[in-house]
Amino acid sequence: MRKNRAWSPTSPWQLGAGDARGRMAKFRIWRRFDYVLFLVTILLTVYGAVMIYSTNQGSPDPELQDLWRRQAILGMAGVGIIFLLAAFPRDYEWLGDFGWLAYLVAVALLVLVFFFGARDEVTGEMIGWFDLGVFRLQPAFPVMILLTISVGAVLSKRRRRRKPRVTPLFGAPKTSMVETVAERPDFVSYLTSGAMTLVLAGLVFMQPDMATAAVLVAMWLAMLFESDMSTRYLALTALTALGSLYPLWKLMDLLGFTYMQKRVLGFINRNNDPNVKYQLEQAFIAIGSGGPWGKGFGQGTQSQLRYLPVRHTDFIFAVTAEELGFAGIMLLFALYLVLFLRLLRIILIAPDSFGRLLVTGTLAMILFQFVVNIGMNLGMLPIAGLPLPFISYGPAAMLTTMIGIGIAENVVMRHQK
Repeated sequence: MRKNRAWSPTSPWQLGAGDARGRMAKFRIWRRFDYVLFLVTILLTVYGAVMIYSTNQGSPDPELQDLWRRQAILGMAGVGIIFLLAAFPRDYEWLGDFGWLAYLVAVALLVLVFFFGARDEVTGEMIGWFDLGVFRLQPAFPVMILLTISVGAVLSKRRRRRKPRVTPLFGAPKTSMVETVAERPDFVSYLTSGAMTLVLAGLVFMQPDMATAAVLVAMWLAMLFESDMSTRYLALTALTALGSLYPLWKLMDLLGFTYMQKRVLGFINRNNDPNVKYQLEQAFIAIGSGGPWGKGFGQGTQSQLRYLPVRHTDFIFAVTAEELGFAGIMLLFALYLVLFLRLLRIILIAPDSFGRLLVTGTLAMILFQFVVNIGMNLGMLPIAGLPLPFISYGPAAMLTTMIGIGIAENVVMRHQK
């Protein structure tokens, strides 16, 4: 795909299994595996399964009682996915060769859910997922990974050389200059990647799911920034986003997506929506009553007495704050901080632009959901329905995040020290 990343004939993954050099090389490459990232991923997954168990341990619904076990199984499957992707006998660059195929699969998933997706039993409206019996698959989550691959391929393939820039060295006189030349995506890649993202985000928005559509846009923006896109294009993007707010609001009116508007209006003034007001009040009570050490595992009144809605998904952060207190929240934040820093480290040492963009998309995906979920629990952002990565229950969200971590491990194992 890219000549500067061609495989060496002595690549450890291409040498024969009986070749002594191959065995030693394969052993050495595992030394590059980010064990800290892997460990913090496991710890967050365990943290989530434990909190899901706490939220539903006293539920009369056997299905809710079993959610923590399903989450644990998903976590174990995710660990296998991470190792599978890290040890895959091909460089991550082969993903870029299938960028357009990944995009077509993403479009197909989002279109098929309109025809074969589950429907609300009362209203008959589409709810944006496939009912697979064992679990429900929300296609918008795997689409996040497919978007990362396809947009990353576009932004890393179509690059133009920047004009040579003369830069003084350490304040030296102008007679002592050096010439710096770099590459950045061209205007065609900007338009192409933007159009690809808007199509996917539009399909998700029509499900309707405005929050997940916003995640896709945020991932694209982060990848634009990482790709060293021209500031003129970034400014154009910002102006376009601001100019589209009013048309987007009117589009919600036209399509009858009043619940989206109610969430925004409920955030501005809670009295506009009694349901939003109730959810936020219960979340505030749970978070505020936790204190420094919490009420104890399984002892939260708001969660155990069922005052707090969707406690194992949207508001699991409030459950954690009530039962484990400030200490439990600080531990959770510390784990996330380590996760974000390890992903940022991989971005900095990735061997090429495609690798950096893949990990940037993963980081943006996790970080945006983290910020929105915490923000809505604290009343700082509208209630959006986004999960807290690794902690909230959700098969599609969990497996998608694990795939992103596995791709990041594949990237870091291919960098040269």
